[in-house]
Amino acid sequence: MRLSMLLDTSTQRDTAVVVAPLPHTTTTRLGVPAPATTQDDRAEFDRLMGSMLPCRVEDPELWFAEKTVQVEQAKALCRTCPLVDACLAGAIDRQEPWGVWGGEVFVDGRVVAVKRGRGRPRKVQPSLA
Repeated sequence: MRLSMLLDTSTQRDTAVVVAPLPHTTTTRLGVPAPATTQDDRAEFDRLMGSMLPCRVEDPELWFAEKTVQVEQAKALCRTCPLVDACLAGAIDRQEPWGVWGGEVFVDGRVVAVKRGRGRPRKVQPSLA
């Protein structure tokens, strides 16, 4: 319930008025009742959103791959996602232990620039020329 204070102009005193929400409705930030949604509406919304999110369409193993090429592919797919900023913020808050989240690579709960492949590093780095 919400409590609103009104000024009674005839007696110049404050009056508290209790405003109760309508049963089984939610309100928006502006206090306007939101339209009631059904289970079918929510399922349709989830289906439509799922088709826009690369992590829901592509192979889930791609986001937890060991090979650098696959990790870079997952990062590229993340950059096309409409929820990339929220995904990254959530992963940072949860301190995700590993994987690609929000277009960034997580290792041991921290964002790293490039995920190094498994095994021993090369003694001599190949030249990029």
